[in-house]
This record gives sequence, C-alpha cells and structure tokens, in this order.
Amino acid sequence: MNLVEIEAPTAAMAVARYEAIQPRLPTATFPSVSIHRENLGELTDDIDCYVLDGFGVLNVGETAVPGAMERLIQLRDAGKQLRVLTNGATLPVSNTLAKYLRWGMNFEASEVVSSRDALARELKKQGKMRWGFVCVEESQLSELVPDGVMLEDDESVYDGCDGFVLLGARVWNGQRQELLTKALAKRRRPVLVGNPDLVAPFPSVFTKEPGLYAHALQDAGVAEPEFYGKPFDNAFAIVRESLEGIDPSRIAMVGDTLHTDILGGAQAGWKTVLITGHGLLRDQDAEAAIVRSGIRPDYIVPTT
Repeated sequence: MNLVEIEAPTAAMAVARYEAIQPRLPTATFPSVSIHRENLGELTDDIDCYVLDGFGVLNVGETAVPGAMERLIQLRDAGKQLRVLTNGATLPVSNTLAKYLRWGMNFEASEVVSSRDALARELKKQGKMRWGFVCVEESQLSELVPDGVMLEDDESVYDGCDGFVLLGARVWNGQRQELLTKALAKRRRPVLVGNPDLVAPFPSVFTKEPGLYAHALQDAGVAEPEFYGKPFDNAFAIVRESLEGIDPSRIAMVGDTLHTDILGGAQAGWKTVLITGHGLLRDQDAEAAIVRSGIRPDYIVPTT
C-alpha cells in the first residue's frame, strides 16, 4: 500500500503500514499481558516518571486532550516527574513548549525533548555540508545548519545538495517526492529523518509525516534513511540524561502508537503505557493491533 499517493490515509492504513515496516525498527522485549486502568492517575504506585508523547496524549492536532492539564497537575502533586518526548521536528522545541504553556500545561524547557533535538546533535557531527530540507518556511533552518535550503519545485536545487533532511511534511507533495527520489537515484546521498512518524492524529484526519516519505525512499531503493526520534534510542538518550538516579523500571513511556512510543519505551528499558482513546488507535481494535505486531504495552488506558 503506497500511502504517499493517498491524500488522506486512514488509521487502519497507517497501522498496516507500521506493521509492514516493522522489520526496519528496533527490537525489544514485552510483557505477556497488559494491565488495564482508567487513566494515568491510577498508575502512581508503580511509576515515578511519566515520559509523555505529544500528539494523541497531550493534544489532538491543535486541541488539548480534555482533562490532560488537570492530570498533569495531579501527577505533579503526587510527587511524580514529567517529561515530554515528541517526534515533532518541524519547528524548534521552544514552539512546542509555548503551545503547552498556552494550554496551561506548565512544563519547564528542560522537561520537553523533541526528535529535532536528536537530529540537531547528528547534524553538528556531519561537518560542512549543503543540506536540502523537507520543511516549512517557519522551520528556522539556521538553528540547525548554516546554509540549509528548503526543497520545493526546482530540480537543480535537489541536484546541488550534499544530503537531505526530512523535517516536516506539511507542504510536501507527490511531485516533490518524485524530485527527491530522482535526485537520489542519480547520486546516493545521506538522508536524515527528524520525525520517524508515519502519520499524526488531528480531530478528523491523519496527516502524512516524514517517516512515511522516508520509508517510500527506502522502498524505492534510493536511500537508507537514518532516523532520529521514537522508537530509535537517540531521542530516549537525551531524556535519560535528565533522569539519573531513577530506576528505569519506574519510568513509563506514555503514547498512542505501538511502533513508536511503545516499542521505543520498551527498547529503552522503561515501562510503557498505551493511550487508546485519542490518537492512532482511537477507532481501532487496539488488542488486535497488539497481537499482530507483538508489541505489547505494560499498561493500557483510554485517556491521559
């Protein structure tokens, strides 16, 4: 199934695509059964630090999940530590933090980590290169590299790049994907992916995200993309730096997607909590998806 060519992928399509690319993802061990609870507040006896996904846990699109702000207050009052680990890479993490603050979710800057942070570390190691970015005008490329260029419709720009970065796909389209595929077929170059997600949940649709286009490049045989963000450990490593002294078995990755949040949390050695009511699996049979993938969370709750 080529979701790149489908204007509005459904959740079922996205789940099927995640299952198809699963051999390319990290591996982990999982519990034999999941414990069902009503919300995150019922896990405080077992968890000392909650690492929260953004989309599907704190928000759906540009709308906060009902009750999420109040739950965060409850968890802090119970003495729990909170972190956010999001695969949103289109904009700097300061923009993400500002969004949470508008919703009354009072995170400190040090508590919010994005896949963009992991990507930025890698770009600093790469040395001087001309990178072409799949992004939007507001992506602030100068924060990442000195001379990055936004990829649009000029084929010569693609040919002049030393490597490519898939940052945010809001204005990306099939024609531009063809130009990128063609450029890589002419000459293989590095492809870095700042958001491994295939889709993101909005109230009535699922948007196509950079991971979807990156795997299409791999399917076409023109690239071996390097991914930064969940489920890959490079993003979890940044969070771990601020969690020294906490027993990993009392840290929980909380998310709505089996192949990013739950798989990633498990490979990090943490507990995992699947939210079923707001994100990718909100209208799906979550248990069936768990059985098909073999990716089983420690806990399942319908809402934050």
